[in-house]
Amino acid sequence: MSSVAPPGPLTLEDARALRAAGDWRTLAARGSALAEAELQAEPELAYAYAAACRQLGDTARALVVAGWAEAEARRRGDRRRAAEAVNLVGNALFEEGRLDEAEARFGELLAYAAEWGDEEFAARASNNLGILSNVRGRRDLALASYQRALASYQRLGNVLGLAQTHHNLGISYRDLGFDREADGHFRRAVELAGADGEAAAARAAETDTETVIAVAEAERAMLRVRSGDAPLAEALATRALQRFERIGDPRGRADALRVLAAAARADGRDDDAALRLDDAVATARAQRDPLLLAEVQRDRGLLFRDRGDLDAAREALTESAEHFSRLGATAEAEAVAAIARDL
Repeated sequence: MSSVAPPGPLTLEDARALRAAGDWRTLAARGSALAEAELQAEPELAYAYAAACRQLGDTARALVVAGWAEAEARRRGDRRRAAEAVNLVGNALFEEGRLDEAEARFGELLAYAAEWGDEEFAARASNNLGILSNVRGRRDLALASYQRALASYQRLGNVLGLAQTHHNLGISYRDLGFDREADGHFRRAVELAGADGEAAAARAAETDTETVIAVAEAERAMLRVRSGDAPLAEALATRALQRFERIGDPRGRADALRVLAAAARADGRDDDAALRLDDAVATARAQRDPLLLAEVQRDRGLLFRDRGDLDAAREALTESAEHFSRLGATAEAEAVAAIARDL
């Protein structure tokens, strides 16, 4: 009777292949078996493992391993690998709610990119600084950062980068109340990502393009909720949910569930909405994502309030306000806290 031998130690070639395929669970599992010295000695291997940890919500581990990747890359004079590590560290810090530290790392990355004439990392840093500004309610700074990112990606001919930036622009315009402009940017993100996905399919690396399409579809679905078209919102959000499940993105899945809950509420199906939000909040806690948790708990608190469960509403809204405050989203924090106080 034969059995399948377990995979051997994770090699650099294995890590590259797993990262390209978006197989984060396998990459994280095999990377966890490596000795600390092995990871510290090979920055690309450490970076790939750290990226997998971040994708799966283990930001604490990602920060440690990405720090090793950055240190060794700097020692070797490998500017690209060092820049990748700085970008990953900044994103992990953001996901932990440590926005001041994240902003410092992205600012550092932007300065490096300007010094080296590196358009790609200038665009990445600009996009991330824009996201931070938007979370903090600084819409003008966010829009300016995204315009810089667009210019860099256009010079590079980077279609996926353009798609990601249009998605970010859509969020800022949505938050400004310009739903038509927001929807235009989300549609453009889907179009660009779809075009890039055709090329990605030939490279067997569709995960990034699928993610952009899914997040843009989820955002378009929420706009349809706001406009009162619950059936279309449900269809778009369901499609986004299926994409997130296919690529194994738990944060995206939870956000799609949040949108599906909003569509259910708009259709008068509060019981369905409650189930979806319960699922979403469990994932948000498991992923330790403060922004997602703030948004889901806000929605749960409003649902509890409307159903007359004021104690549960107050608890959820208070937690939401605390997470928004941690992220520097002052206006959102104050608005949610005011609702909780009035119960």
